[in-house]
Amino acid sequence: MNRNLLLVLATLVIAPVAAIAAAPSQAPQATEKKVPARQGKLVFVATTGLEDIGTLSSAFRHAKAAKESGYLSDVVWLTYGRAVVSLDPTVKAVPEAVRKEAQAAKAAGVRLVACGSALQKFDIDPKKLQSQAEVVDNGVAELSRLVAEGYQVIRY
Repeated sequence: MNRNLLLVLATLVIAPVAAIAAAPSQAPQATEKKVPARQGKLVFVATTGLEDIGTLSSAFRHAKAAKESGYLSDVVWLTYGRAVVSLDPTVKAVPEAVRKEAQAAKAAGVRLVACGSALQKFDIDPKKLQSQAEVVDNGVAELSRLVAEGYQVIRY
């Protein structure tokens, strides 16, 4: 082959290929996930009891999902009234699925808080609560405190 022809081929074929290989990839880069602000705070207030198992279960599930979203600095599941029975492991009427939802929420970092007055009313021993829930003297007073601290309320 003619030496000049080889030089022309090299210039037309090899040089552009080498330039492409050396250039940074033009493939779309995966966008970095934005770090959430983690400033919001939610309190999920459960007042319904065993008469509405679906709602009770949803309150635990939704609190867990909110905590796992990464956008919030704190998530609380607060109960006063009939819903406190959902935390009592001795109540046979509480379905295992609800107990598991409560455990999953606690494991995800949701603070479970029970009203001491409601525990007394329903004769529930605070030391035996499922998922080691925190006990406050009065659930409504605790809710008032949380709202004063900037928590947004979701009621079930």
